[in-house]
Parts: sequence; C-alpha cells; structure tokens
Amino acid sequence: MRIGKVSEKYHISVDNIYYYINYGLLVPPKPRGQYVFDEQTVRDLEWILGLKELDFSLREIHVILSLKRISGLADPQDMEELKEIFKGKRDFCRKEIGRKQQILEHLDSHIQAMEARESVPQHSTGVPLSALPLLRCPVCGGPLSLSEVEMDQRFIYKGNLSCACGYSAHISSGILMTPNKNENLQDTPDITRELYKDLPPALISTFQRSYNWMLKQIQETGLHKKVVAETYVNAWFFMHNHLEYLPTDSLYIVIDKYPETLLMYKHLIERQKPELDILYLADSSTRFPLKENCIDVHLDFFAANEHNFYHDTFLYERIAPYLTAHAELVGTYFYFENAPKSMRLLLSQYPECSSRNFHLGYFLSSLEKAGFCPVDSEDCGAVTDSGNNLGFGFHVKGEKMHLMPYHARK
Repeated sequence: MRIGKVSEKYHISVDNIYYYINYGLLVPPKPRGQYVFDEQTVRDLEWILGLKELDFSLREIHVILSLKRISGLADPQDMEELKEIFKGKRDFCRKEIGRKQQILEHLDSHIQAMEARESVPQHSTGVPLSALPLLRCPVCGGPLSLSEVEMDQRFIYKGNLSCACGYSAHISSGILMTPNKNENLQDTPDITRELYKDLPPALISTFQRSYNWMLKQIQETGLHKKVVAETYVNAWFFMHNHLEYLPTDSLYIVIDKYPETLLMYKHLIERQKPELDILYLADSSTRFPLKENCIDVHLDFFAANEHNFYHDTFLYERIAPYLTAHAELVGTYFYFENAPKSMRLLLSQYPECSSRNFHLGYFLSSLEKAGFCPVDSEDCGAVTDSGNNLGFGFHVKGEKMHLMPYHARK
C-alpha cells in the first residue's frame, strides 16, 4: 500500500506517518524512491496505534518495537521484559488516576468556594456620608444642598445637589452625576473590560513590574486616614486591581466620564471589599464638585496619558487646585521611544489627542511646571508589540513603548 492508502485506511494523517518513519518507528521499503507499506510495516503500524491507545509514549513504543524486531519476542526473557514494561505502564496509570482524583477534589473545593462567595448577598454602597464635607460647587465654590435623599447611616443612594448660584448635580445608583457629560465619540465605556483582554505576555509582565513598583511607593508613603483619588479609570483602574492594599480608614474618590464604567466597577468592588468608603464621581471635565486642597494622594495608571487623548493640557495642572499642599502622586506614565508611526496612527484615531502625548520630556517638564518634584522613578522596560489589544490599537509593532512608574510630591 502507498502512504495515502494507509492514511485513509487507518485514519492517520500523512504527516504523522512521515513523522513515525523519521522517528524510526516505521521502516517501510522504498522501491523506486517511494515508500511502500508491506505486510510487516503494516503490522508495525498497527502495533504503534495499539500501544498509543494504551498511552505509551513514542519513546516507549520505540523500545517495545526494538525488542520485537530483535527477537520477534520468541525468547521467554524478552516476553518477561515486555510484561514488565506493561506492568510499569499499569502502575504509572494507577498513580495517575490517584493524582487526578486529588486534582478533581481540589477543583471541586475551589468551585464550591467560588459558588459560596457568589451566593453571599451583595452589599450596596453609595456616596459615603464621610465624603459630604468635601463637596463644593465647582462654579462658585459654595456649599451644596441635598434634597429628595434616599440614604442609610453610611451612604446616600439617591438625591439632588444644588447651589445657590444655580449649579446642580444628582446622585443615582450611589454615584454622584455632574452635568459634565461625555460628548466625545472616539471612546466608549469599557463595561466588559475589553481593554484587559488579549494583552501579550511581555506587556502583562511590564504592567506587573510597574504595579509592584507603585505598591512599594504606596506602602512607604502610607494611605491610612487620607483622601486618595484616581481619575480616568475607564482605561485602566489601579485601585480595583489592588483592593487588598487599600486601608479601610481612608476615603477614596474614583472619577470617570462614564457612569456605566463607574457602576460596573462599583458592583465589582461591592462584592470584593464593600467596607471601603468610595465616592464614585461621573464627570467628563476636570472641574469637580470638590473643595480645594482635599486630595492627599493621586494614583495614576495611564490617567495622565488618557487625559492627553482629549486635551492638550497636563492632567496635574488641571487638578492641582484639589490637591493638598503636600500631595503625593504615584503613577505610571507610558511613553514612546522614537515611534513616529505610532504617533501618526494615534493622532489619526484620536483627532483631539495632544501631539505631546507619550512624550517623556513633556511629562517631566510639565510635572515641574505644575509644582511637583519627582521623588523617584524607574523604567520598567519597553515593549515592541502590544498585540491586537483594543487599548493599544495605535501602537505599531516594532516601535518601543516604555512604562515608567513614578512618585512625585508638591
């Protein structure tokens, strides 16, 4: 039989047949330059397929076939050796069954624990009462009045806020909604967390190095009894990925232009750490209904970059009025190294994007102009491929994108 006929009869690919030949498992004759499967070769193939059904590896099959070819298994000693090989495989399979049973039990335990956690009633949160002293009219700086309130002893879930000057906002689903709604069409709320999918391993590793560096700075700085804020969380949300490091005696402010994104993260955090006091603020501007000098620590993972997608101003210059005199900045800035193609693509995809975005020199000089002194920073390395990820569709393969975690203070 020719190889094609053998492939068809035994339901094995031609490539696999050639692999067995090259491996030495099959030794068919080759008259006139083409392999022909004679009766002996067919028997060898049937042996191979039968041994594979018994879970023997190709190396083990080669040993068995060699034993068969040398003596034809006529010698009782050879038969005894073959029997020991089969016994060894049987004992190995028994051990594997025991090991797999242990794995099944561990998996069942994990699944039960996850199902138990899912069945725990979700705690609803809202605007913390502890955040009320921080609220001010962004137009005149005056106090805000509350009306038509739904609340309990800890949170406000619904209500209207107004100022004597005419400014108004409202609380819905526990989120403070300002009149500054997003009108940009280049972006969408990432409520299915698409930005976190399909990241290549090299980029994920770089993310983790920057996370580790930021966490070290945060632990040294300390977050206890402070007001901690993070903006532009639709892109990346550092606090949510590190809830276990957030002390419960602090007040947190999470700001984004999309109420949908805030609500999605609010529900996730309510499942994971509902004891945190978090003010969720939906606002597409940088004129927040907060009093001046109230934020002690600002966390940034891509927020400074995200701001420059839609504004030609520097993030910390815009939010400086809300930062205390001794405010700390801990973040990660993304920048390109000689990446003209990526910048051209970025500017074509985001017409409002600043041409200075992803520029390290711009970031450092803007920090200084905004009155901040770098305490420390580190280059966590560069990636040349961000994959087919939605968040970095403008990054052209081959051009370097660096992540630089930084710590600065006023």
